Amino acid sequence: MLDSRFIAFEAVVREGSFEQAARSLSLTQSAVSQRIRQLESDLGQVLLMRTKPVRPTPAGRRLLPYLSQMRLLQTEADRALQSGGGSGAMRLSVGVNADSFATWFWPAVAPVVAQEGVVLDCVLDDQDHTHALLASGEVLGCVSTRREPMRGCVALRLGVMRYRCIGSEAFRRRHFPRGLSRSALGRAPAIVFGRHDDMHEAFLLHHFGLDKGQFPYHVVPSSEGFVAVASAGLGYGFIPELQVATQLADGGLIDLAPDKHEDVTLFWHHWEVQSPVMTKLCGAIVEGAGKVLPR
Repeated sequence: MLDSRFIAFEAVVREGSFEQAARSLSLTQSAVSQRIRQLESDLGQVLLMRTKPVRPTPAGRRLLPYLSQMRLLQTEADRALQSGGGSGAMRLSVGVNADSFATWFWPAVAPVVAQEGVVLDCVLDDQDHTHALLASGEVLGCVSTRREPMRGCVALRLGVMRYRCIGSEAFRRRHFPRGLSRSALGRAPAIVFGRHDDMHEAFLLHHFGLDKGQFPYHVVPSSEGFVAVASAGLGYGFIPELQVATQLADGGLIDLAPDKHEDVTLFWHHWEVQSPVMTKLCGAIVEGAGKVLPR
């Protein structure tokens, strides 16, 4: 069982206060405080900033990922010791970008999820920011654009996701009858995923000198919604070629800039030391991505 001091530390970080942590653990606030002080004394590090809300110090943030691994290994050991391998579902937290989630991710992990009886807690974020989820201990592995692993981790190349500038034929006729131009792009409504999505902005700035704020855009934080808005002729945006292959083939959507594209190389990051089930999941992710993403 995980050390009670570690459990108290996780609870304070999760709840943001000693009082709420004590309530969640059915302990007194003084008991939680005592366990935190003992842990800090034994480690020789201050782990929590006594602010409102309470936040982990740099040392505390470094500790969190290891606690996640310890909890997973404990769960797997408990299952292995139970008769027949146990029937309780193991929960694995992973960080995934929305476009991978909407295309290749689930077909890749499905065999392991079914065979091992695990449940996934998928945290969605932009591929440039999922790595922070791993660093904070929120997830055990993540899809990321970051090439270099952080200390104690491994980074495996998944492949290249190619993005095309996509819209409907009706949208093209209405907004780009003479093709893409700086003036037309300054008026046509774009589609962006959210505040972390800078692909569209970078494309317009690089090729047409348009900066953010110089073109209108819809914010659609859903890969499926992105395609729906484009298909309805309400905007244009960068969509993975893999996601709209059928629509491009049947003419439901068109490539507005066939001579231009954006390539994003993806990597899978995970901890060097991990449980057998997590090892299987990581292998399935790398293998599944390799079937559809060019290396």
